[in-house]
Amino acid sequence: MDRDSDQESVSSSSSSSSSASASSSSSSSSAASRGTDLGRAKENIVTKLLPPLYKLMNKKYNITNGKLLKILYGRWRSRHRVNNIKNQGEERIKQDKRRAKKNSRMQDKKKRRTKATNYLIEGKDKYIVRYPEGDLVKILKDSGYHSEEWEETDPEEDWTVIRPAVVEDGEVIEEAVKEKSTSVYIYDKWWRSSALLRLLHDRIDPTVELLRKKPPTLNPKKADNISASSVPPMGAPNWCLNQESLKQFNRSSVDIPIYDYDTDDNHDKDKEEIPNRTNSNSRKKRKTKKNPKQKRTKKHKSK
Repeated sequence: MDRDSDQESVSSSSSSSSSASASSSSSSSSAASRGTDLGRAKENIVTKLLPPLYKLMNKKYNITNGKLLKILYGRWRSRHRVNNIKNQGEERIKQDKRRAKKNSRMQDKKKRRTKATNYLIEGKDKYIVRYPEGDLVKILKDSGYHSEEWEETDPEEDWTVIRPAVVEDGEVIEEAVKEKSTSVYIYDKWWRSSALLRLLHDRIDPTVELLRKKPPTLNPKKADNISASSVPPMGAPNWCLNQESLKQFNRSSVDIPIYDYDTDDNHDKDKEEIPNRTNSNSRKKRKTKKNPKQKRTKKHKSK
């Protein structure tokens, strides 16, 4: 009996090992086939697609084969990602469209703020020139310094009433018909300091609105929730972080520079100086005026 059981165990182990080896060999063969397919696809791209594309692009742009390959690879990755999202269902497609709109708004916000900052620098704005140029470049280029804007459905109480409710004897016979509305909700980041917010909101954004040619299509609203998962970008200056984030990220809170100093005092002084200068100019003009009556009473010398 023992010998029979030993033989059965040996046969079962040998069969399991053979099946495992067969599965491993099949997986390795499938991986090898995929590798050969990718190799053939890459060879076709390099030998068949790239030469005519290079000739066409090189007529207008100074471009290399390496750059073209990067462009093609990026396009392939994008199409591959879109195809995967489509396979995950309608809800995933909606989420991706919403995310794409958020990213588009972020890029537009950075471009507008960069344009406004350059406008202020060219005009030698007394506030913007105090900030280091390197810090301004970091802040304007990196999306991490700017608040995110998400398109969301408004609460039902904010919807527009198309047809009011029908009420008789204190009872609602027919409910009001409302039109669903959406707005852009701005989510602030918890770690940003008041100095950074002053730079963005008080110094740059007014010029953004001044240079804006078209009004925004959706109504911007500040969200009640704050983005708690965000972290400061790598190498963010200490003056961009508030006290709570300085402690959490083990940053020094000593000798933090203040670039927008004496803001309110300087602003009030400027307002006071402007009317004084205008009054002095008007007084000067009055002194230089001639009285026409003096000309009439002037005596002529006899010849």
